[in-house]
Formats: sequence, C-alpha cells, structure tokens
Amino acid sequence: MPHIQRDPTTEVMPNFDSDLFHTVFQPLVTEEKTLEDIIADTKKAWEEGHKRKVEQWEQQVAEEQEASAQLGEEREREEEARRNAQEELDRLERAERDKKKPKLKAFVPQKLVTTTSIAQLPQYAVNKIRNLEVPEMWYFTKEGCEEGQLQDRTTSGLAMTLTQGEDGLVLIPAAAHKPSTKVIPDHRLSYRQKMIVKTGLLTAMTNEPGWLREVINTLAGLFLEMDNHPLQRETHGEEALVIYMAEVRREWHEQLKSTDDNVQPFDISAVNEECVQRIYSGILNSKQASVIARSVTKSP
Repeated sequence: MPHIQRDPTTEVMPNFDSDLFHTVFQPLVTEEKTLEDIIADTKKAWEEGHKRKVEQWEQQVAEEQEASAQLGEEREREEEARRNAQEELDRLERAERDKKKPKLKAFVPQKLVTTTSIAQLPQYAVNKIRNLEVPEMWYFTKEGCEEGQLQDRTTSGLAMTLTQGEDGLVLIPAAAHKPSTKVIPDHRLSYRQKMIVKTGLLTAMTNEPGWLREVINTLAGLFLEMDNHPLQRETHGEEALVIYMAEVRREWHEQLKSTDDNVQPFDISAVNEECVQRIYSGILNSKQASVIARSVTKSP
C-alpha cells in the first residue's frame, strides 16, 4: 500500500455543481446520461475514493503508532541493559579494588607464636605449586629456601611481570616468575636430601586446593616405596633411586597435565622394578667404565 503523505480527513469534496464543472461535464452528456447523472456519479465516486483513503490513512497511522511504541520499548530495554551492564561493571571494579586493599586478620588473644619456625618457601616455588606445576625439590632444601628468600628480597616488591592467566595476561610479582640461578636438578640431589624435603613438597601441595588428595597420596606412596626399597643397601643404589624418582615424577606430571584424552596417567606409587634395574645397571656400567679408563691411563 502506497504511503499517504497528507491527512485525507481534512479534504473537502469539490463543488461539482459549479458552472466550472458543468462546463467540464457537458461534453459527456448523452441521451442515457444526463448532466445531473454525471454529477451524482462523480460525487459518489469521490466519496467512495475518499472513504478508502481515510481508512488507509487510519490504518497507516495505527501501524506507525505501533511501530513507534515498539521502537520506544526496544530503546527502553537497550537502555536498561546498558544501565545493568554499567552497574555490574561498577560492582566488579569495586570488588576488585576491595580485593587489592590490604587486610589484617584479627589476632587470637594470648595465643603464642609456634616454638619452631616454619621454613618460608621462595615465591617461585609457591607460584609453581599454585599453578599445579612441580618445582625442583631443591627449593625445599635449607639451601634452596635461603637462596630463594634472598632472591625474593633483592627483587623489588614493586617489580611485576606479565604472565598468561585463565582470563588472559595478568601481572604477577617478578620474584614469583624467576627461577633461582643456583637450582640443582632433582636427579643431582642426594637421596638423603630428597627424603628430607619430601614432606615440605607434599605439605605445599596439600595447602593448594587445586591438587587432588589422591594425587598427593600417590606421590607420597612413591617416597614410601623408595624408603623401603632394597637398593638402598646396595652400592650406588640410592643414586639409582634418585634418578628413578626424578624421571617418573617428570613423566607422571606431564601426563597429569596432558589435554590428550587418550593419555591415562599412571600410578606413580607403583614402582616399575624393570626401570629401576635399568637405571641401576647403567650406573654400575658407567662406574666400571670409569675405573677401567683410569687404570688404562695409569698403565705405562
């Protein structure tokens, strides 16, 4: 339906009885159609046409009013959504500011400090555990804690670095992202060192909610198995057990973190004796080769 530009209700029927229209209609007069008939038909045609135009106009006005009302409602919904989004953004910003505000816990009256001090782990090791990574066990030794704390102090508390978080890049203290230059790989630690610091490692994992209890228990089971392994009584046996623990712990953690659905992590507490003997044989062969090489060098 064509769009009507002007309100037809204001239109007035022309004066078809005037001399002007008589002059126009006179040539149309016949024996069957008198001038009065022609004027009457013209008036009737104009009234019918005018009635249709008024009906179309009223329909057009109603449709435009409805469209305008719908547009107004849509704009109100958009404005309400914008206000709600802004309010939520303001709420999140306030919550974020509140989180960053320093807070102090209330102390317990008459509660004494513990008799023994708890070793403070380096920020790098803490951050690794928090991100479900496993740092080198050296960080849990006395030397590692002292070196890590020294590095934490020498790294400015204001120094920050970018790292990838769950929601994109985030700023974290540089000390939490910087490994020690003096770190000793797991396979080069002594057996005694590993067995001393294992409790610190397991405790740190327990304190982070992301580590599953059964995962921590099976790692504790590995240390228990090593503590009772017969190779401890053999020459270079402890060296083999240290290397075995380092190898299986690295592979085990890689499988735990794998995103491949086909990878099924093994039970690290179930000792692979064939693997242990392979490592032990390799050490003995290496030692024997060194002895032979020295004797050849000394011979005239």
